[in-house]
Amino acid sequence: MDDHSKQKTKNRQAVCPRSRTAPPGMRKAGRTYCDEYPFASTYQGGTKLPASRRESTWVSPNENNTQGARITNWRRPTHVMDKDPFYVIA
Repeated sequence: MDDHSKQKTKNRQAVCPRSRTAPPGMRKAGRTYCDEYPFASTYQGGTKLPASRRESTWVSPNENNTQGARITNWRRPTHVMDKDPFYVIA
């Protein structure tokens, strides 16, 4: 695992630790994966920003996988390189 992959894992665990489980209502709705923003793969991921500037929510496994693929599939062909700035409009 390269250094970036290790940092991405640390960022994700800081906001969505494996010990954190979805509340019963979310589990019932099939939303069992913790999803974080800013993305764990960015320099702002994890706890780099104050809690007031980051968010996590519960999503379905399919949604989580789809979102991750969309980010990767957007970043590669647009040549967003390491430390390039970009904006996310939600």
